[in-house]
Amino acid sequence: MGEARREVDNSELELHAYERLAGLFASLLSEQTLESLLATLADAVEELVPCSGLVFSELSEADNTLVPLVSRGSHPGPEVLKAALVAHGSLNGSLSLFREESEPRFSDAEIRFVRRLADATALALDSAKTRASLAQLAQTDELTGALNRRGFFEAAERELARATRDGAETALLVVDVDDLKSVNDRYGHSLGDALLMRVAQTLAARTRRGDIIGRLGGDEFAVVLPGAGLDAAEHLAHELESLLHNAMIETEAGSLVADASVGVAASDGRRAGVVRLLARADVDMYRRKRKRKAPP
Repeated sequence: MGEARREVDNSELELHAYERLAGLFASLLSEQTLESLLATLADAVEELVPCSGLVFSELSEADNTLVPLVSRGSHPGPEVLKAALVAHGSLNGSLSLFREESEPRFSDAEIRFVRRLADATALALDSAKTRASLAQLAQTDELTGALNRRGFFEAAERELARATRDGAETALLVVDVDDLKSVNDRYGHSLGDALLMRVAQTLAARTRRGDIIGRLGGDEFAVVLPGAGLDAAEHLAHELESLLHNAMIETEAGSLVADASVGVAASDGRRAGVVRLLARADVDMYRRKRKRKAPP
C-alpha cells in the first residue's frame, strides 16, 4: 500500500513538474539576459524540487573547470543530485541540488525531472550566450575592438542618465588622430589601420575599467569618464596626447608617430546629453589642434 502511495505521489509530482516545465519553455526561449534566465530557472527548481541549496555552474573555456553562476541556499548535506548541462553534444555546465542528511533522498521522479530541466537549461543558456555574443559584435568596431558609434552612444547615454540621477560628474574626451588621411595616402590603409589600433590600445591601457571607449568613425574616438570632473579629464587629455606622441609604429620609411588631439567636456553633475558633450569636446579638440600646429 505504501509503495502504491509513493507511486501516486511521484506521478502527481511528475505531472505538476512537467506542466510547470512546459510553461517555462516560452520564458526560456525569450530574449532574457543570462542573469534573469538563470534566476527564472533557479526559482522553478526551488519550487518543484525541495532542496537546501542549488548551484548552476558554467564550464570555463579557459581552464575547463566549473565556475558557479548562481548559488542559492546552503550545500553542506551529503545528498547531492547533479545533472550535466549538454547542448548540441557539448558539455557547458552543470546543475547541482543539495539536501540535508535528515531530509528524504531524491526520488526517481525528481531525478528524472531535474535531468529534463537540465536539458532545457543547457539549450536556453546556449541560446542566451549566442544572443549576447551577436549583440556584442553588433556594437563593436571590428578593427579596434572598441565600441562602434551605435554601441558608444547607447552606453554613453545610459551612463549620463545615471550620473544625472545621482548628481555625479561625468567627463568626455574626443580623440582625433592627426593626419590619418595623409598616412593612408602615403603608406597605405594597412598602416593607417595599424595606427588606429595603436590609438585604441593606448586608450584601453590608460583608462579605467568602467570608462567607455568608442570609435565614432574614421579617425575619431571618444571616451566617457564616469565620476571624473573637468580637471581630471584635462590632466588625462594631456597625458594621452603625450603617450600617443611617443607611441611609435615602425615602417620601411622610418618611425611613424601616432599623434592625436584630445578635446574635453564635462557635465558637472548637470543634465547633459552625449551629443552636446561631444560638440563641446570637439570645439576644445580643434582649439588644441590649431594651437599645436600654429607656427612658433
